[in-house]
Amino acid sequence: MRPFRVVLSAFSLLALTASSAFARNPTELPVDAAYRKAFRETILARHNEYRARHGVPPLKWSDSIAKYAATRAKTRAQQDGLSAGHSGLAPGYGENLYWGGSSGAGSAVPAATDAAERATKSWYDEIKDYDYKNPTFSPKVGHFTQMIWKNTTEVGCAVFSLKGSQWLETYVACEYQPPGNVMGQFAANVPPPKKKG
Repeated sequence: MRPFRVVLSAFSLLALTASSAFARNPTELPVDAAYRKAFRETILARHNEYRARHGVPPLKWSDSIAKYAATRAKTRAQQDGLSAGHSGLAPGYGENLYWGGSSGAGSAVPAATDAAERATKSWYDEIKDYDYKNPTFSPKVGHFTQMIWKNTTEVGCAVFSLKGSQWLETYVACEYQPPGNVMGQFAANVPPPKKKG
């Protein structure tokens, strides 16, 4: 199996269509409590490390939000990649989604820390397209701005891996409360990174 790699991610109003080559008769790859714990600890730590760069308060983990995130990750996995986008998202949540895949017939679940690291890095890397001189929403930066959003206080995330006939797919869903990306509030909620030194 080739190394796990990022293929696609989507945010908010942006619904992207993945390749129809994915078989939709996948087999869920089970994970145990230790896997879920490692994923939770890593993804929360990475969120808060990125937020600290911008001087915004750390997020707190919510088990109830994480439970909802698990349903979101599973329903997204029942679609073709992230083609369903954020359809069906309950009111009151912000959402970041991530999809990663590798080719080959391997059956190993990607390491929990790997899934968490790749998802958060792909979201934060959108900072390169954020214009602090014109602070507003753009589909190119929606993951980043939700991660950093100052007024968001809680997060819950889940990972769902499955094996199709030719692909190993991993879905990550993070749900945020209160939601970010509120029009007119970007300047106050997405500060630039603090200068080092």
